[in-house]
Amino acid sequence: MRYPSVLMVCGALTFMLAGCTTNEQVEPKEPTTQSSTIDEPQTEPNEPTSNQEVETESPTDEETTESEPEVEEQPAEPTPPAAEEPTTPVQPIEVDGVANLELEELILVNKQIALPANYQPSDLVEANIDFVDSAVGERRMMRKEAARAIEELMSDAKASGIDLKGTSAFRSYGYQVTLFNAYVERDGKEQAMKYSAPPGHSEHQTGLAIDVSSASVNYQLTQSLGETVEGKWLAEHAHEYGFIIRYQKAFEKETGYMYEPWHLRYIGTEHAKAVHALNQPYDRYIAEYMK
Repeated sequence: MRYPSVLMVCGALTFMLAGCTTNEQVEPKEPTTQSSTIDEPQTEPNEPTSNQEVETESPTDEETTESEPEVEEQPAEPTPPAAEEPTTPVQPIEVDGVANLELEELILVNKQIALPANYQPSDLVEANIDFVDSAVGERRMMRKEAARAIEELMSDAKASGIDLKGTSAFRSYGYQVTLFNAYVERDGKEQAMKYSAPPGHSEHQTGLAIDVSSASVNYQLTQSLGETVEGKWLAEHAHEYGFIIRYQKAFEKETGYMYEPWHLRYIGTEHAKAVHALNQPYDRYIAEYMK
């Protein structure tokens, strides 16, 4: 009887132990969010996380615009308005046959274009050069810029052994009336028109022209001056000082005047050099320049 009791006691103990083990494993716990976060690598507060690194590699459009200013192409300069494109001062040469006085040293006077009868430059000064004795008063005067230029020309000519003197510079409208009428009375109008300008049509009235001559031709105004050393020097160097030989032999039909190697017209160094290089009459040059 003692044996079964022992067996019963052992069975009861075994049953009780099994029951306790089963209760402890009924509700296993799931990992919490806190545990999951802790499992990820720790980062310093200023160190970007993996998500932030991805954003740095793929910046937004706004970030790209702000971070790449140096690679942007500079905007092209705006095209200037059409009115500012011409580089030459386009102006009319004349209005109803009257010379455009606003052209200053580029003013054009010829047989078709005249100066007003009352026109006289306001800046006339006496040119400090040698003149023939018959050149007195206003006939020694030129516009200031032209006077300074002829002074330089004469000084350099003298240094080169070239003897030149002025014979006539500025002429007023009234003086040209007297001079032209005298030529007409002596040679007839048709002949006079070949070498003298009617009143208002003379370049001398502009204050930009001067006649010069040399001792080699007794200081006369003659075409033979062009064959002298002095005449050749003028033809080769006048443009360097802003002057042109206004009436060339090759352009007599175009200008309407005979060859005058003594008649110098000031138009400024830039334009004188251009006319000399192009070898064309001033009338044609200024017409093309003002187009």
